[in-house]
Amino acid sequence: MLHDGIHNWSCEASSDRIPEFSPKWWLWLIFTGSMLACCISVKFVGLFVILLIGFMTVVDLWNILGVMTRPVMDTVKHLIARAICLIILPICLYMIFFYIHLKVLNKSGNGDGFYSSAFQSQLIGNSLHNASMPQYVAYGAVITLKNHRTGGGYLHSHFHLYPEGVGARQQQITTYTHKDDNNKWIIKNYNEEPNVNTVQIVKNGDLVRFEHIPTRRNLHSHKEQAPITKKHYQVTGYGENGTGDANDVWRLSITNVAEGGELQAVRHKIKLIHYLQQCLLTTSGKQLPKWGYEQQEVSCNPHLRDVNGLWNIEENYFEKLPNVSFEVYAPSFLERFLESHAVMFQGNSGLKPKEGEITSRPWQWPINYRVS
Repeated sequence: MLHDGIHNWSCEASSDRIPEFSPKWWLWLIFTGSMLACCISVKFVGLFVILLIGFMTVVDLWNILGVMTRPVMDTVKHLIARAICLIILPICLYMIFFYIHLKVLNKSGNGDGFYSSAFQSQLIGNSLHNASMPQYVAYGAVITLKNHRTGGGYLHSHFHLYPEGVGARQQQITTYTHKDDNNKWIIKNYNEEPNVNTVQIVKNGDLVRFEHIPTRRNLHSHKEQAPITKKHYQVTGYGENGTGDANDVWRLSITNVAEGGELQAVRHKIKLIHYLQQCLLTTSGKQLPKWGYEQQEVSCNPHLRDVNGLWNIEENYFEKLPNVSFEVYAPSFLERFLESHAVMFQGNSGLKPKEGEITSRPWQWPINYRVS
């Protein structure tokens, strides 16, 4: 009797199900896939909904496969249908939503500096939008150096010194994610001042100096510990009116360009290797304390393969060279799509609770152990 009851219940339950592969069945499957795209488009925690639907789909397919009277091709058809409606369709819709997002939100904002120079050239109101500047970098040019890591800032300095007990008490060098006059440098040959009557293009392998325009001090490194990353050397601003010492000299290396190749703005990735200490100018991405205005640490890494040691010239001002439009650097939609997500993921991973803010762990949420 018990067996018959279970059998009758299962027959009644199955009779309530929507017939497989009917128009109504397809409609609900497509609707579910569309809602998955909407979930993840609103907030990344929508991934939990996707995991839930994914788990239920696996269970459903397992149950279909477990009915021995059904041919295996039925399971294959169900698998293909779910792959199309619950994987391919949500991905396509998500990318369409993001395409609309990038088309509509196309103006400059405070967070521009988190994105690459090429990405910024597509934002209306950004200094790089519809900009024109020399394609090649010459000695004497006023430039900004942007770190090539996702969300990387601009090489920056200001009049403030490192505090007592933090390496040499010299001028601070940081990276800053916002555009600022304190990001501007003059690139010079290591042993001579730029000649205003001639144009000399910077080449791969050249020895160079960088003079900070507002403070007139040179980019400098020496064998003092970096403020946070103790295995690295400290980077400072040093000298007076552009005059410093041999620790201001850097060898400029352009990646994937032959020795002697000419340096191009935006397009070329460069490494700056300290001539005496043989270390690589890099940023750890670590935030300095309040004395560094919570900007990011810049240091010199003896390990020359540091992936965060890549930079590019963004702004490039030099009157004696012809300008080209920034449109030549315009990235494709797919490049902008991938970069946007890389910046978002990095931004989320870098979020920290503010001082004095009450926080809780996921295991505490269901029992409301701590409240904010």
